Amino acid sequence: MTKRQKLITGFLELAQKEGITLTGVDTIAEHTKISKKTIYNNFGNKEGLVIEALTSFSNNIQQTWAEEWNIIEDKKELVLARFSELERLINNQQFYGCIFMAACREFSDEQHPLHQLAVKHKQASCIETQKRLTAFGIENSQLAFHIELLYEGLIVKLVAHKNVTLITDTKEILRTLIK
Repeated sequence: MTKRQKLITGFLELAQKEGITLTGVDTIAEHTKISKKTIYNNFGNKEGLVIEALTSFSNNIQQTWAEEWNIIEDKKELVLARFSELERLINNQQFYGCIFMAACREFSDEQHPLHQLAVKHKQASCIETQKRLTAFGIENSQLAFHIELLYEGLIVKLVAHKNVTLITDTKEILRTLIK
């Protein structure tokens, strides 16, 4: 792994737990054992690192979505896969909320590049949900939007109560919606 990749990974590890604005360059340097000078040389400033890290993270998530199409044969389970991923994160004590929601909250100016990047990721999520519903034989874009609302609401609820039953209950609701 290159220093650049270590910095991106290190930033994401810290920011998911502590928040983007609270994850400073000093903390990143200490966590990764890479100098602040190297951070500035590679990214220009913290914002450059954050933009590249969130872009990379979004791309990785979207790559996972693409791979799931080849792995998950049951189309209903394909629709529910993101909820199953939340179960895995909760069970492995790796759930910290959504870094893209954090970006929208911490950079609330809709013109800020980090806010726009987060919105773009959320739009990609909704598009993916619609594609999965279409593969299941449902052409209802309103249902895709409602599933996204359930997903986002579930994430907020899980931040307060890391209870896997919340996910199980939500998946049951979805199974009735996508018969």
